[in-house]
Amino acid sequence: MLRLTSLTLLSLFSFSVFAANTLSVGDQRGNARAILQAAGELNNLPYTLDWHEFANAAPLLEAMRAGSIDAGSVGDAPLTFAVAAGLDAKGILATKYAGNAIIVKKGSPIHSVRDLAGKRIATVKGSSGHNLALQALLKAGVAADKVNFVFTTPAEATLVLDQGGVDAVSTWEPYVSFATHQSGAEIIADGKDYPALNYLIASNQAIAAKSAELRDFSQRLTRARAWGEQHPQAYATMIGKLLRIPQEVALSKVQREVNTVVSNQQQVLAVQQNTADLYVKNGLIPQPLRATTFIDLGLAQEK
Repeated sequence: MLRLTSLTLLSLFSFSVFAANTLSVGDQRGNARAILQAAGELNNLPYTLDWHEFANAAPLLEAMRAGSIDAGSVGDAPLTFAVAAGLDAKGILATKYAGNAIIVKKGSPIHSVRDLAGKRIATVKGSSGHNLALQALLKAGVAADKVNFVFTTPAEATLVLDQGGVDAVSTWEPYVSFATHQSGAEIIADGKDYPALNYLIASNQAIAAKSAELRDFSQRLTRARAWGEQHPQAYATMIGKLLRIPQEVALSKVQREVNTVVSNQQQVLAVQQNTADLYVKNGLIPQPLRATTFIDLGLAQEK
């Protein structure tokens, strides 16, 4: 007679729950994938992971809107922009993010955010970079309509800065570290001074149909983020290999970003609501949003 131990029963139950499902996950420049791989959290997955790489949040969010991916990593600002446009999704895991920055060309006469009045700032519309620029201008007492925003892709933004087409760029990693290490660009506003969040988001359809997979993936990513804080060099090595970028750029990216998991729902909601309110105030979204309608950290925290 076959005797089933409690461990065997648990294994059989886990297998039946996941049922060979596939979780399609969008990533930006190796963000989540690199840390999961470096931390060993992609081993022994009870489901299949289908990775999709995107240059930034906008195409990732469009892919989710189209139903092409179940989950993905994006910042609080682009999530706000997408939800206001009708994206049916929620942030289910949050991390602090300090990798944003406003940079100027080496030797620029611009030394502070206040000096940006009347100047051209390149950024991605609705992005984390755009959010940082608005926050920094507000803090410096410079009205947003006193600068000229030039909307472009993150790669094009730093290229235009080098060519003198704009006076500043508001962007994120690894574009900040590329510019500072390879072109000598200077940071005039650092993301560490302006609260921002990164999320693992999931479509509401995936939350309903693949909650077990999303919970497992979220918990693996939580463990991986904690591992990354303790092993920045190993994490940077993996990023360098995955993105084929210089090691000093990869290490700078890791050190600037922070990526500490935030489990306090109220703290996360406060930052997210501030972003949504700022976007309404500046006309980036047509009407107010309540953060509670698209942020729910409960799934990732369930056992």
